[in-house]
Amino acid sequence: TFGLEARGASLPQRRFAQAALSEMLGGIGFFHGRSLLRSERREEPVPGAESVLFTAVPSRSCFPRGFLWDEGFHLLLLSRWDPALARDILAHWLDLLNADGWIPREQILGDEALAR
Repeated sequence: TFGLEARGASLPQRRFAQAALSEMLGGIGFFHGRSLLRSERREEPVPGAESVLFTAVPSRSCFPRGFLWDEGFHLLLLSRWDPALARDILAHWLDLLNADGWIPREQILGDEALAR
């Protein structure tokens, strides 16, 4: 897909690129649950609506949740490798848009994300 050999990349560089792409793909997950949201009426956060998110995460073991700002960088790579996959992930983020046009910058959905 990336034509690294034709572009003069050495074998170690190609192996590094393969490992980086593999790590990115391994960080893609499907999360579901309720985010905790601030409320003007209560001091404690309140559960939001049930949500789903198909996203890449920065680190499955340390940060198993979606970050909107990171997703743009993830999609730069993924859109070159598999445009349909990148569009599917972007569509999931856009589905989180609320009536005010706001998407929370971080999505902590499900037991895995809540545990970290």
